[in-house]
Amino acid sequence: MNALKFRPFVAYFVVNTMSLLGTWVQKIGLGWLTWQITESTFWTSFVSVALMAPVGILSPFIAVYAELWDMRKAMMATKVLMIIISLVVFILQIFEMHNLQTLVVLSLMLGLLSAFHHPIRLVFISIVVPKAYLASAIGMNSVSWNMSRVVGPGIAGFAIAGLGLAPTFGIALLLYVPLVVILFWLPLFSRSNSKQEEHKFLALLFQGGIVALQTPLIFMALCLVALNSFFVRGVLEIQPAIIGQLFGGDSYLLAAATASAGVGAVAASVWIGVGKTQSDFIRRCLMPMLTLGMCATLCLNFSNNIVIMCFAFVVCGLTTTVVGIGAQTLIQLEVPDNYRARVMTWWSTVSFGGLTLGGIAIGLLGEYWPIESAIFGLVLPALFLILLVYIQLPLSRPSLDLSKPQDSAST
Repeated sequence: MNALKFRPFVAYFVVNTMSLLGTWVQKIGLGWLTWQITESTFWTSFVSVALMAPVGILSPFIAVYAELWDMRKAMMATKVLMIIISLVVFILQIFEMHNLQTLVVLSLMLGLLSAFHHPIRLVFISIVVPKAYLASAIGMNSVSWNMSRVVGPGIAGFAIAGLGLAPTFGIALLLYVPLVVILFWLPLFSRSNSKQEEHKFLALLFQGGIVALQTPLIFMALCLVALNSFFVRGVLEIQPAIIGQLFGGDSYLLAAATASAGVGAVAASVWIGVGKTQSDFIRRCLMPMLTLGMCATLCLNFSNNIVIMCFAFVVCGLTTTVVGIGAQTLIQLEVPDNYRARVMTWWSTVSFGGLTLGGIAIGLLGEYWPIESAIFGLVLPALFLILLVYIQLPLSRPSLDLSKPQDSAST
């Protein structure tokens, strides 16, 4: 069933995509402003990943109780608070009052709100559409997220170059608003909840992890997401630092680089998310795409001009979006409803934790080495790790047992 034929989902899909674009526009704007103030690859990387790091650290704990919340009220609360903080970011930039301290504090505050919002968003899609449309809706939701995280920076790059930072933050603020408006009237379906209040907090937390570890398909996807996030997404997260160090902080080149990654992301989204791609084919293509993406990051070491760099970013945008959409879709289709928030937030921990560690590691090494050498030195050994994962997880074999965990794991 095509979820785009279900009118309430279409409305949600459009405004949610706008909201996600606002998140990434704001993220790149904050990272670029940090580079202008500090000219430090470490602090630029820190502010960029601070918007995502709390998702990886806190989401599994928040998800334990998120499954019991009123999803409409929870979604509205987090988005309204994000709008308020974004308004502060916008006003401070208008009066040129930002410094490193304000950037760090505001980024961490937005990151903390994202940690609450992320498990809510992952569960919310299951109550927007009837069960028959869920598989399609999950795929489109993955498209929305993975495409926005690369297309959003492209919009930010052009906005910074053509309009300046204050209007860029204003654009991000406006992109948040439609979702809050739609949430007032959007019809939602009821969902089944397990009686979690009868169990202990840690037991609930680790049940999600046990389901993820004992379900071969989910475990396989998490391994690939970890590698993809650290070695490919980590590079895309610190594009402001890369352009700032290699090309002297030219905002037009930032626009070109971020837009290039967006081109790759759009192509991947159309291929995997919108097309009629079978889940078994998605599973088979994840490892080759991850390997290709890592090879593209290695090419940044030889990118002495913007054309070569943009081509590398196109490939990175393509491959990381295929792996992101593919892994998330496979997990969403495999996980039981009453474990959805907890299992998907373990995915969030791996994904956002990986890009946080990758971005910080590259940014820190960039303080002492040329940043392109730092990327090369970090990614090259990872290709051997990829070989090890391939041996341990024979993804191309159709005999891989994709059965769900035994009942004892969920009791």
